[in-house]
Amino acid sequence: MSIGKITGVTPVSALVISVAWDDNEMTAIDLAPIIASRTALQPLVQADEFAAVTVSQDGWSLEWPCGIDFGAPQLRRWADEQAGRIMAPAAFRAWVESHGFTIDAAAAALGLSRRTIAYYLSGEQPISKTVMLATIGYDGRRAA
Repeated sequence: MSIGKITGVTPVSALVISVAWDDNEMTAIDLAPIIASRTALQPLVQADEFAAVTVSQDGWSLEWPCGIDFGAPQLRRWADEQAGRIMAPAAFRAWVESHGFTIDAAAAALGLSRRTIAYYLSGEQPISKTVMLATIGYDGRRAA
């Protein structure tokens, strides 16, 4: 996962954008679930407002005329989650809770530090594909 500057953006369909990054990656991001979950983002439901998205002058965010903006790191995280390259914090939390783990127990099960688990649960740090696969592997070994 690389978090760089945004070099371009194109609305693809209702609430979906294609973002070009300075590492030459192109990512599609479905903003529908994010917009639906936050009242303050409702202006973006209007097709003409959503289509008016632009890249900020410095390339570190996307901006809409209504005053809404999303930073490049969060956009890249959403793109990577939607593409299956990293695990969403809500999915990680659900995994921890499904096993009845404390932070210490989750750390022991995955071979990670307590602090790392806390970062993942809070959403402060992205959850790598390796950790996502480790949760799947843990479940697979328990089922066997």
